[in-house]
Amino acid sequence: MDPSGDGVAHHRGVRVFVPFSIPGEQLRVRVRQRRGRDAWASIEGIVSASPHRIRPRCQHFGPPDLCGGCAWQHIAYPEQLRLKTDLVRRLITASFAQAAGASKQATRTFGVEPAIPSTPGDDPWGYRHKVHFVFANSGRSGPLVMGHYVRGSRKVFMARECPVHDARGNAFAFALHEECTRAGVVAAPAGALRHVAVRCAAASRDTMATLVVANAADRRLREATRRALRRPDMPASFHLNVHDRDDPYIFGDETRHVSGPRHLREHVGGNAFVLSPTAFFQTNVRAAEILVQLVLDSLPAGKPVLDLYAGVGLFALPLARRGDRVVAIEESRAATRDGIASLALNRIPPDRCRFIARRVQAALRTVDAGSAPHVVLDPPRQGCEPGVIDDIFERVRPERAVYVSCNPEALAADLPRIVQLGYQVGRIQPVDMFPHTSHVETVAMLNRAHA
Repeated sequence: MDPSGDGVAHHRGVRVFVPFSIPGEQLRVRVRQRRGRDAWASIEGIVSASPHRIRPRCQHFGPPDLCGGCAWQHIAYPEQLRLKTDLVRRLITASFAQAAGASKQATRTFGVEPAIPSTPGDDPWGYRHKVHFVFANSGRSGPLVMGHYVRGSRKVFMARECPVHDARGNAFAFALHEECTRAGVVAAPAGALRHVAVRCAAASRDTMATLVVANAADRRLREATRRALRRPDMPASFHLNVHDRDDPYIFGDETRHVSGPRHLREHVGGNAFVLSPTAFFQTNVRAAEILVQLVLDSLPAGKPVLDLYAGVGLFALPLARRGDRVVAIEESRAATRDGIASLALNRIPPDRCRFIARRVQAALRTVDAGSAPHVVLDPPRQGCEPGVIDDIFERVRPERAVYVSCNPEALAADLPRIVQLGYQVGRIQPVDMFPHTSHVETVAMLNRAHA
């Protein structure tokens, strides 16, 4: 399997990517596209199916809708976990093999631990506590479409279900779509609608919905929203986000509070978090609890901690609460405001945890060498900014570091350089943040080697 979730076959020197396949299967495929030594094919028939092949639960999985959300619903969940473990191991081992002179670790096979499931049992559904749909227009006179992007495109198909979403978020989104269709509301760019996002608290019944629009002055939209909010089991709070630019981001700069509480409270590992509508927080809260515990277990208590790409303080708050002194660096001012509010909510003394709203690369220049014995590193999907790895592991030189990665390719690219700078890779633990997809969160424990 490749990192995108496609099976990979080889035929006469050509690498063939086959969506919805499983390693070990014999398939009849038709090549749809070829570029150099790579080809992309679709399944025409299954000659010999994998014993791990199951019937997908969602009606939108595979043809004809080809939803871009899930790639592995056809694979039994225990096999999904095994494939993710194998993917992390292969990527990291290959990266070290390519890094000439990285150290003795360059030629060893890393002992990647089996991936930890984020939900009990082998049938994980409804795990996404942040529900998200996108709106589109179906032709000039067709119905308003609300759904997900078709795999590998920006085309939106009409979703009638999404079983990986929290059911509370789905209920509001589908009610809103119904009322907007009834009122004749149109999606951007011709009209107002862009996205709807619903954050559902895992530890309570609290919900917070944010409707993203290109134009907040649409009277039909206001009336449709009012009707939707009067229906049973609607969100406790509602916000309107104005996003009038044509870019790939979900949210714009302006958010208007409409009704209910201004923030949502979420609880992870006994810590309460204050979340504003547009601040990032882990989509799968149960998996977030696993990540927090892994970080706490990896860093002995009582030493200063530098938390980089800290967000709202997912790791900073639990570390500070147990007694560590934490400096949390996060570029998003909205996230740092939420983090500071969460400190007060948890009654953590201000001198125990300090948030700095600044880019990590710039903030690191103010950190003295040797001042941070412990570092937590949780970069976005694209990985660290240029120079961050060298600044941390060559100049700051912590005794221990925990690298939390949502992209095993980025992690694999960084680890050989970290080893070159005098560190040993300890435990590598995948966590299944997103069942039924190929995405996997990975926690790598790093120790400074002693001469």
